[in-house]
Formats: sequence, C-alpha cells, structure tokens
Amino acid sequence: MDRRLTATNGRVADLSLAGQVPAERFVQGVRQTVVAPVTDLLSAPEGPRDRQVQRGAIVASYEMRDGWSFVQSERDGYVGYLRSAALGDLVIPTHFVATPATHAYRSADMKSPDRMRLGFGAALRVEAETARFLETDAGFVPKSHLRPLDRPFSDPATVAQAHFGVPYLWGGNSTLGIDCSGLVQAALSACG
Repeated sequence: MDRRLTATNGRVADLSLAGQVPAERFVQGVRQTVVAPVTDLLSAPEGPRDRQVQRGAIVASYEMRDGWSFVQSERDGYVGYLRSAALGDLVIPTHFVATPATHAYRSADMKSPDRMRLGFGAALRVEAETARFLETDAGFVPKSHLRPLDRPFSDPATVAQAHFGVPYLWGGNSTLGIDCSGLVQAALSACG
C-alpha cells in the first residue's frame, strides 16, 4: 500500500482499513477545513513535504498530537501531517479563487488591511455580497476573483497556462510554488 494514500500511521488508522493494516486504534476521521492560505502536507511531523493543501480544502482528521494533525485530503486522497493550527471547523465552500492570486480583506475596501493572500484554487464559502466584493469565511474578496464551484472552467490547458511563471516547488500545489502533478491537479480540478 502507498503510504501517501493509506490513512494509517501505526497508532491510528481509518476505520475502513481494519483487518488490512496494523494499528493501535481504528477511527472514523473527523471532517475539518484548512483555514491557512496554504500549508504543507508532510510525511511526518517536521518531515519532508509530500503535497500542499490550500484554504478551504476538506480533510479527514484522524489524530492530533503535539501540535500536529494526521489527515487525509478529500480532494486527492493524500495522507500526511500538517500543523493543527492550520485546521478549523468544517466549512463547505461555494466558490474558488479563479485568478492567480487575490487577497481577503477585513472590509469591502481594497484599502482595508488584508487578512491573507489566497492562490488560485483556494476554496471559500460566500456568505454575503456587496457591490464589488463577496463576503467569505476568510474576509472580503473582489467579486471578479471568485468563481462558483458549480461553474468550473472548461479547458485545462488554459488553466495550466495561467500558472506560467509560478516557481517550481517539489510537492507544491499552489501559485506560490507548484510541481508537475500539482499543475495537472490544479488544471483538472478547476475544470471539474
């Protein structure tokens, strides 16, 4: 079994793996949402990066220990560790960032302090609308920077071209840095 795709670390494993892998406990993962703009999914606490997950990604969390959470991403099935502070309560997103980058602002004004930078593909829940902004779970984002999840792009090649100039980053999965599989995933995911 591929360690990167099998939700077990020896201490804990997904309930569905009972009888297939050794573990001290088999548990049902708790669904949580990534609240950091982007965070590394590591092979072990303080270990190397296998992948990244962005704001709005939903994960199944199996264990929290010493500030680290052992999780599995719902999007691609990758398993690993991320800092527990990067997780929050489950929020079901409605929109995704459809521009290379944007900011979530404190108020519906580009001159207000920004709360965070968000990269292409980050997912947000829209809660209200103003003339030029959408109020989201992360803050106010310009309307033209978000796209409803039920309106995906149609051409993965065009989406991939929007990533021209993004630096290479092993395991990268965002416009801060991306690798070849991250680029393919971003392009195909944006197209549904």
